[in-house]
Amino acid sequence: MTHIEEAAEEGPAAASAAFGGHDTVDTSPLLRTDAIEVASIQASEGQQSSLHASITWPCLVSAAIICIAPLQYGYHIAELNTPKNIIISCDRDAAHWSSLPLCLPMNDAMYSVCTSIFAVGGLLGSLSAGWMAEKWGRRGALVYNSVSFILGSLLMAFAVFPSMLAAGRFVVGFGSGVSVVIAPLYLSEIAPVKYRGTLNLLNQLSIVAGILITLIIGMLANSGPYWRVSVGSGLVLACMYLLLFTFAVESPRYLWSHNMCAEARVVLRTLRCTSNVESEVSGWSTVSALPTSAQQPRNQYTPDESEITEERALSQQGTEALLCPVDIENSIAKPGTTDGTKVTIFNIFRFSQYRKAWVLVLILQFGQQLSGINTVFYYSSSVLEKMFSSQVSSVLTMTIGVLNVFATASGAFIVDRFGRRPLLFSSMAAMAVSITLLGVALARGYNMMAAVSLYLVVASFAPGYGPIPFLLGTEFFDVRAAGAGGSWALAANWIGTFIVAVAFLPVEHLIGEWVFAIFVGALLLCGIIFYIYIPETKGRAIEEIAKKLA
Repeated sequence: MTHIEEAAEEGPAAASAAFGGHDTVDTSPLLRTDAIEVASIQASEGQQSSLHASITWPCLVSAAIICIAPLQYGYHIAELNTPKNIIISCDRDAAHWSSLPLCLPMNDAMYSVCTSIFAVGGLLGSLSAGWMAEKWGRRGALVYNSVSFILGSLLMAFAVFPSMLAAGRFVVGFGSGVSVVIAPLYLSEIAPVKYRGTLNLLNQLSIVAGILITLIIGMLANSGPYWRVSVGSGLVLACMYLLLFTFAVESPRYLWSHNMCAEARVVLRTLRCTSNVESEVSGWSTVSALPTSAQQPRNQYTPDESEITEERALSQQGTEALLCPVDIENSIAKPGTTDGTKVTIFNIFRFSQYRKAWVLVLILQFGQQLSGINTVFYYSSSVLEKMFSSQVSSVLTMTIGVLNVFATASGAFIVDRFGRRPLLFSSMAAMAVSITLLGVALARGYNMMAAVSLYLVVASFAPGYGPIPFLLGTEFFDVRAAGAGGSWALAANWIGTFIVAVAFLPVEHLIGEWVFAIFVGALLLCGIIFYIYIPETKGRAIEEIAKKLA
């Protein structure tokens, strides 16, 4: 058949699941026309296989909309950094235009609770994200997750007690934990194989852009009651996602894994701007993440006999062409395999084919925090204030955020050209040198050298060790274990963040600037482990990578 006839046949049900994900099927002529137009982008004869496709506009638009989620994580993680003084102590000279309290008086311990409880919410959100992504889909889970960002932002913006501020931080922390698991997973699942690294790095780019935005807003709203504007602005981002999410497609790999293969094909044609997608889908896992009894395709559309064309007759597959092929080899129960069992955060480590990948993503994310990157940001203000005025140091701190954005963007341009391993190892090596210089400069009182080292550490981290763990975490697991694996990976990240935050100051008081030697040692140890066990994933299908690690 021609690709136009094929899309017309799959159109109503497929487009419903792909763009709406609901059980109600809209069979209106407009929906059928949209599906036909998507499949009609190129002529059926001699068109390029989707395996060789580039990043298309539909793919980029969907990615940009989903990246609003990690953008919110970046925004909220840094939102209390700048306005601390005007939150805990009232500026009596400031204009008071609200019936809400001008400030929320609290001691440093309570403010630390308000700041750190974000990580507790993030940990719980990350552990919940895999379940949410399987129940509601990647895009759908982020829709429900927007409630967390809306509720949390409102609690903080209208807080009358410190406990309300802490509660809001916990809620947005939960939403952030969900976002940084599902967003990179979605990006890897919609990306062309050749450009999976580039598209996935939009996740980290969104995070650092969110941090930069909150630094700018915090600097502009750093007086009187305007801190409420700073902590409440996340509401705008959450509402923006709710307004735009219908323009993003659901992950085709998620649809395929849930036996909605006609829908998956329509989405993939949309993303690749070609109807020649069979070579790509043939490599996907064909055993559903659901138990056999639950493998009932939703929104499945069965064509009438009159719609069976010459191509279908030649394939001798009848209506089975719309269904998922059965992988006989993978569907046979084997010791240590999933054998139809749903993979969750509670059992993923019991399956031998996922155990090595599970351990590696834990080390990747935990090791990222042991690199000491967050302590570098902690030191940035104090180091710069030794040489410049408070106002100038605030501007320079913001320039570190700008550098973070541009350095991350540079990684997106080269990750699919040079590969993951070269970018990861060069980043870790440069970090080890830069952190060593920072420790020496702080110990000897070389302020200018310390300031330069801060910029060097950020420039080293941003293009490599920052985004690569997120990328590899989505490439190591096939679609059945992707949600659970991603949840564990980010849980390790949150735990590492908490441990470093709690232990850093006591250890620094004990051994001084030698604390930076611990970070350098962690970088060297993790580098050796990664060099031995992490394969190059550039240009390889996710199932191929997962099989190699099994």
